[in-house]
Amino acid sequence: MSVLWQRKEVEAALGVKTTQDFGATGVALDSRELCAGDLFIALKGPNHDGAHYVSQAFAKGAAAAVLPQGTPVSYPQEPCLYVTDTLEALRDLARVARHRTCAKVIGVTGSFGKTSVKDAIRLVLATQGSVTASERSFNNHWGVPLTLATLNPQDDYGVIEMGMNHAGEIESSSELVQPHVALITTIREMHMQALGSLEAIADAKSEIFTGMASGGVAVLNADDVMFERVFKAAQRHQLEVISFGRTSSATLRLSECRYEKGRLSIRADLAGQSREFSVPGLGEHWALNILGILGVMDALRIDLDQAIEALQNYRVPEGRGVQHRVPYQGGEILLIDESYNAGPDSMRAALKVLGNVKLSEDSKQGRRIAILGDMRELGAYALEQHQSLRDVLVANRIDLVFTCGVMMKHLYDVLPPTMKGGHAEEVEDLVPVALKAIQAGDVVMSKGSKGQYAQRGRMYGFVDAILGLADAMPEEFQDVGERTRAGQIVMSNASTA
Repeated sequence: MSVLWQRKEVEAALGVKTTQDFGATGVALDSRELCAGDLFIALKGPNHDGAHYVSQAFAKGAAAAVLPQGTPVSYPQEPCLYVTDTLEALRDLARVARHRTCAKVIGVTGSFGKTSVKDAIRLVLATQGSVTASERSFNNHWGVPLTLATLNPQDDYGVIEMGMNHAGEIESSSELVQPHVALITTIREMHMQALGSLEAIADAKSEIFTGMASGGVAVLNADDVMFERVFKAAQRHQLEVISFGRTSSATLRLSECRYEKGRLSIRADLAGQSREFSVPGLGEHWALNILGILGVMDALRIDLDQAIEALQNYRVPEGRGVQHRVPYQGGEILLIDESYNAGPDSMRAALKVLGNVKLSEDSKQGRRIAILGDMRELGAYALEQHQSLRDVLVANRIDLVFTCGVMMKHLYDVLPPTMKGGHAEEVEDLVPVALKAIQAGDVVMSKGSKGQYAQRGRMYGFVDAILGLADAMPEEFQDVGERTRAGQIVMSNASTA
């Protein structure tokens, strides 16, 4: 691999010296994920202190390490740079990386759909040139500068996901990222506990415009209830606006979407040109996200037909709507994995998908089963938002509901008696109850919030358990689909929330 950071560049960025030469091919914050040649930056987090893992980093081949002053253990044989604040050192590297690249940079934020949309944008742009993009959901105060620090000077594009849980966080990120194009997927009731109102959430998401120079482009959801508010914020920053949605005034207007064998068939007006196409996925919310992605491509002057062709290869990330067909009891279970995270609107969108998807066109349809975990960060609105899902479940003809968590008990209490499958506060207590109920022919969805610092949402416990039900792989499936960790088959993708 080519060298990303020379010793002199790092020294100049951080304002400190090391006595040994090095060249780093990447940047890492976690010694477990470090690759030989990476620059290791020892951050101190809520659960771990990177300074305790420097030996492991060097043992795995770290090119150098950025350490806090006063680190008790010295490494005289290794290149080390000692700084007052390692997080600020990471941000210093990010500033230099952003300044030295000629890449067109796209910032992505929104209440849900950020990671899936970011991944899809990366997929399309990879057909046009060299791309660096946020890994997984690295969208917070350390994830954003980490992604920027890995931006190559020769890259054509950078795609940076930006999240937040308090006002000012996206502003700080945007000042680092300085995006040429900013996409806001939607504004919904995530983070109500910290921000208190949809208007405050819209203002916090609009902070993505702060770092943009005039002449940049904002891509906005015209159907969103906060559209006018974010539109005016974009105007204040002298940005061009490309809109997407069902509304007649949208630049990219969705006319129709329908579900066909695990794909979305879309009819849309794309900036004055009528198009009909299909993409992997399910759910109107994903069709709208597709138009947002095409809005980004329009802003970058990329041919939209080429972008649509590239989207045929999109694969939904784990926990964001992937469909697993699990051989079971001589038939199948269709499992929709939405376990990564949840908020009120992403939950409603996912339940709408569950209400419309079919196991197959020619199989006997079993029941639609929802396994739902608590939605977090809703503050005073938590009780209302959880109980409001009752009507969504009824409207989408969900047959059986299992709920997990303290707040989901409030939903369970108001469900129709025939819909109640079981409730427990802990995943491990509910798993055996849910597994006992599931039969061949059922369509099952698992969704709930993950903890603030969790790597995997706790609702993955249900996904792993259901995948573990799989019968021995039938011979006729051997060459179909893609095998996953439990031996089941991924046949198609659903959209993410």
